[in-house]
Amino acid sequence: MLLIKPYLGCNLRCKYCYEGIYRKKHRPQKEYNLQAIFKRMEGFKNLEMSLHGGEILTLPKKDVEALLAKMHELTGRSSIQTNATLIDDDYIKMFKKYKTSIGISWDGPGELSKYRPGSAKVGSTIERLINKEGLSVSIIIVVSKANAGTNQRLNKLKKYLLELEQMKISGRINPCYGAAGYELNMKKLEKVYLDLADFCLKNNLKWSPFEDIINGLQGKDRVCTFMGCDPFSTQSATVVLGDGSITNCMRTNQKGILLKYPAEYKTRNEILENIPQEYGGCKGCKYWTACHGGCPSGAIDNDWRNRTYVCPLWKALFEFYEKALNHLEVPLAIFSKSKITTESCEDHEDSNHGDLPHGDSHGDHADHTDLEHKNSGHVDAPHGDDHGDSGHGDSHGDSGHGDHTDLEHKDAEHGDAPHGDSHGDSGHGDR
Repeated sequence: MLLIKPYLGCNLRCKYCYEGIYRKKHRPQKEYNLQAIFKRMEGFKNLEMSLHGGEILTLPKKDVEALLAKMHELTGRSSIQTNATLIDDDYIKMFKKYKTSIGISWDGPGELSKYRPGSAKVGSTIERLINKEGLSVSIIIVVSKANAGTNQRLNKLKKYLLELEQMKISGRINPCYGAAGYELNMKKLEKVYLDLADFCLKNNLKWSPFEDIINGLQGKDRVCTFMGCDPFSTQSATVVLGDGSITNCMRTNQKGILLKYPAEYKTRNEILENIPQEYGGCKGCKYWTACHGGCPSGAIDNDWRNRTYVCPLWKALFEFYEKALNHLEVPLAIFSKSKITTESCEDHEDSNHGDLPHGDSHGDHADHTDLEHKNSGHVDAPHGDDHGDSGHGDSHGDSGHGDHTDLEHKDAEHGDAPHGDSHGDSGHGDR
């Protein structure tokens, strides 16, 4: 996925946004060179492309249209990750003209999106895009205390998933992590996701990460979270900045822009596969070939050489779907690898860093390109975002995509920490 990010600023201030860390240190400037961006796009015309942010629709409309037109010229269609708060009649005309797939970062109606201030009307915008305009839409939802902190809120979220199914909309359900005060603690997060996994299975809902975990167990393609990553040369996301320079997935750029290294190395995979689990590695994990240690943006101790600290969550979901697939007598790829043992990944006390401020959330980048959506013509990528976003999706993705903390207070609101937003959504929407 080629994510085009001329501007990393945003009109929202989502509490958990992974790009917020970057914005605190580097004030985004609306200074970009369209011709330099176009030249880069021409050099990557073999890739899926998505306009991303920040919030890409904060740019002048003529520039947004120029970018959509160039994407359409090169690929025959276009894609965008957005928080959808600025979509109006002019943008809808553009989306129709340039065959735009729209990734939207939103966490659900009413109180479910309380960590995304300013997004109250997004629900009606989504309904219009689908029911009246006939456009292709996917969504990145970030699971946090706002929409899953209590059983009541989780039930509202599940009800909304059924409403989206009626509109033929799916996308990504990313865990909020790296956002102390807003994320669920690890035990609660596992419980929520197992509930959602069971709910989606029973209602035949096709959402990531559940579909990706099933694919990983069968050795099929899945989102970058479970494919292994070189944080210095992110193959899942190549990012074009406003000056035409090339960088990595923004989840690896939270403290500062690191230009993309031209070659990809498997160093992280080699480390994780050979380091014992008690030291942050994945050695002996039953699900290694399906997971590869998760996204480095959420690595234990914020060290990319370690596996993700949300390992207990992914392990619980892999076990859930392994049992389901075994019941259906579906062959699993994890048992066909000679290096893989049948010993499950153990939960080590020192590896469950649910309270540490690591990682990302949004799934926000180009994230909505990672699934085959019933009403969408493109395949989902990754971001994420991982809004938090987050590809744009996410990523905005994309964030993709896209998370964490601590004590779960029933519906407590832990301050308005000045974390930015991204889902602008990042990840093909992530963003």
